[in-house]
Amino acid sequence: MKHLPQALQQGITKLERTGYRVVRIVPNPPEHGGGYVAYLSKRLRTGLRLAQVEIDEAGQVTTHR
Repeated sequence: MKHLPQALQQGITKLERTGYRVVRIVPNPPEHGGGYVAYLSKRLRTGLRLAQVEIDEAGQVTTHR
């Protein structure tokens, strides 16, 4: 896989500090703005908590928990 943008790596690192682990990183198709999406999960006593970090070609990072 290509080198990931620094902003995406920083977003992933912030979530990893709180216990999330990377499950998968996939490129976005061009019709959805390009860039990448990183899927993360965190194991809890009651199940899993999911999160994702998105970056588009313009460099805008969005985190969903």
